[in-house]
Amino acid sequence: MTEVERNKYLEAYYDNEADANRQMGFANSIGGVLVLGIWICYLTGAFFASDWIKPLINVIFPISALILFTPLLYNFRFKKVLRKPNYKFFVVFSFIFVVAALNILLPKNSLIGWALCIVVANHYYNPKLGGFAFGVCLVLMLLCLYGSLFVGEYDPNLLGTRIIDGEVDENVFGIEERYELLQEQLAKGNNRYLEAFTLNYLPRAALFTVIFIVSNALNIRTYKLLVKEISINTEQEKTKTELDVARDIQIATLPTGFVTSKDIEIQAELKPAKQVGGDFYDYFQLDDEHIALVIADVSGKGIPAAMFMMKTITCFKNIVSISKSPAETLKEVNKTINKGNDSNMFVTCFFAIINTKTGEMRFANAGHNPPLVGQNKNYKYLKCQSGFVLGPLKDVFVVDEVYKLNNGDTLTLYTDGITEARNKHGLFYGEDRLIDIFNHKEYSCLVELHHSLKDDIERFVDGEDQADDMTYITIKYHGDNYLYEEQRFKGVKENLSKMIQMIDDFGRKMHLEEMFINNLNVVADEMLSNIVKYGYADYTDDIFIRLLYNQDKNEFVLTIIDRGVQFNPFSVNNKPLSGDQDVSRMKEGGLGILIVKKLMSEYAYDYINKKNIVTLKKKF
Repeated sequence: MTEVERNKYLEAYYDNEADANRQMGFANSIGGVLVLGIWICYLTGAFFASDWIKPLINVIFPISALILFTPLLYNFRFKKVLRKPNYKFFVVFSFIFVVAALNILLPKNSLIGWALCIVVANHYYNPKLGGFAFGVCLVLMLLCLYGSLFVGEYDPNLLGTRIIDGEVDENVFGIEERYELLQEQLAKGNNRYLEAFTLNYLPRAALFTVIFIVSNALNIRTYKLLVKEISINTEQEKTKTELDVARDIQIATLPTGFVTSKDIEIQAELKPAKQVGGDFYDYFQLDDEHIALVIADVSGKGIPAAMFMMKTITCFKNIVSISKSPAETLKEVNKTINKGNDSNMFVTCFFAIINTKTGEMRFANAGHNPPLVGQNKNYKYLKCQSGFVLGPLKDVFVVDEVYKLNNGDTLTLYTDGITEARNKHGLFYGEDRLIDIFNHKEYSCLVELHHSLKDDIERFVDGEDQADDMTYITIKYHGDNYLYEEQRFKGVKENLSKMIQMIDDFGRKMHLEEMFINNLNVVADEMLSNIVKYGYADYTDDIFIRLLYNQDKNEFVLTIIDRGVQFNPFSVNNKPLSGDQDVSRMKEGGLGILIVKKLMSEYAYDYINKKNIVTLKKKF
């Protein structure tokens, strides 16, 4: 067992002991209540006791009750003591001490008390503690038996009898008198010392041993199960850690930037399943006018799929270039990943090269899902050849195709983790439902589109476990419709005026209305101030600001991206402003967000790749 595994075992073991100590504190206290009840009964005469033994009862019973209540008091006052390794000995042997003391006073019905001692000890699932308690109890049983011959309730089966005036004398039996009686019995050839051992102690000890063997067997079995469970959990955590590392490596290979330019905008997300999967996407500039876009899905799950995915990504980065067509690139990637692929793993892939000036898209499809293309509630699946998957064969059939993106078009690539997402009834999300969400409404930006898609999938699966990675990447082609400007600022209070000034300058450059520019400054100040004050309260990072103005549609779009604390500002639900609105009762930030919603035509929020993305649009 390694040091880490040993520490985890000890931690679980001490947790179990602490729980047992806590429960035994309550169990002992119940015993204390019972002892007090018996003591009260003796005091009121409900039980018979010789006159001389009553003083002992009045001393032993309250002391025993106090001892039994002590662990409960410790549980409430000194909770840290519960995890002390030796505390269990105090709890167990305080119980045994009380049973021993009561057994001396009340010897007739003692076996059940000693049996409870074994139950108490075995409650800790510690065979050594159980065995030690058993040995102590056997010795104390014998000592208490002989102690009860001289001190305790009269038992004629142990002491014999003395006849005075034809009647059995039970009332006057002090220690000296009992000693004389035992000696009288011994003189008559009736050895009460030996009979107490053979006729009383040995049968009870034998029955007590049977109880111990049975309970100790259960103790050992439970102990082994506990150790086995800890070992299994340790192995599962080890495997989980390895999968988490592999998943982190997988995510780290993906681009995290929010690509924007005058002509194009890209947003992507991968929502990994619990296991490591084989989804990946990538996008990168080939030159000033071309951008490459790829999405793929490796067969299988776990470490093998992740390793095959890494190999495929590396091949793409080494092979892709503007001089090669998409089909040529896929064929070369296939030849490389086919080498050493004895397990016949495969990868589906869609690869495209887009001319950001003209909108022309050259692409090739290797067995992947057809992408969605369109705009403004007019989306369709792109008709394309479905070539053969990459990996199993040395040579594959894939062909180059061409599609012209119009200004404002979006192209969405996705993996089958989306269309094959299942709900509790076993139904798939499906391609029909996917295209329906795209054609459901006109989306103001990619953020709103992706957010609507995520929400719809979550509503559909309704909490069911995710079986596969969900990956989608969307590119929006602006063409020459948009005028834009973007800039990064350090997210500190001193830069707020610079950010607002940038937005103000852009509005005047676009000859926007003076009133809107003033309103825009109010909106920007509200959003940016919240990010700096709350999002970056504990640390500081950049704030990305992107401004777009669509000349054809006469609309303005402001995008703000930060890496601050995850928070959806539009989740603050307050009622619209009215003449009698009590501003003091609004949620914090509620008034500012109401103003933002009132001044802008559309708004959207999403959290992707650990970034808050807020998009605000104003239609004129």
